[in-house]
Amino acid sequence: MSSSTSSRGSWSSTAGSRRSPIPYRKKPLDYEPAVLCHYGMKAALWISWSNDNPGHRYLKCYRARVSNTTEGGCGFITWYEGPCNPFVASLLVDLRDAVWGLKDVNTALRLQLDDVTMRLEQEKNDAIALKKELQRMEKEEEQLKLRDGRTNKAGGDRCLIIAVCVALCATWIWMALH
Repeated sequence: MSSSTSSRGSWSSTAGSRRSPIPYRKKPLDYEPAVLCHYGMKAALWISWSNDNPGHRYLKCYRARVSNTTEGGCGFITWYEGPCNPFVASLLVDLRDAVWGLKDVNTALRLQLDDVTMRLEQEKNDAIALKKELQRMEKEEEQLKLRDGRTNKAGGDRCLIIAVCVALCATWIWMALH
């Protein structure tokens, strides 16, 4: 389970609720020495990604994170380490925003790729249907030739029209596939 969070209420309304820009190296309860909350349980170690405390680790009652709304945590919260210097904090905010921006672009590109893939599949299916129709028309033409057996001007015109239709369908299929 990837564990990450941010301080509540510290994001801008446009950013919304977001996950940590980087995965934790360890789970929230995998640290030593243990720090106990007011319930006497080991507090979870989180990373704040708020604008005020980017990358600043803190300890918080684990029950506040995992329990239901009627049975919240004990309210225990404390910083795990001192604050970082303002330059590093500013740098972390910029990097966090860049990572979130790239994740948004990645999501948009994946959606576009899915859309293009779906359209390509539809065009492929349309081309297959046209190819089957062309084969049906060619078979029908052969049957007409065998049944008719005549080579008059009207029969020649019919063959010419079918040949032109076949050529147009083949051209359309070729253009759709390339």
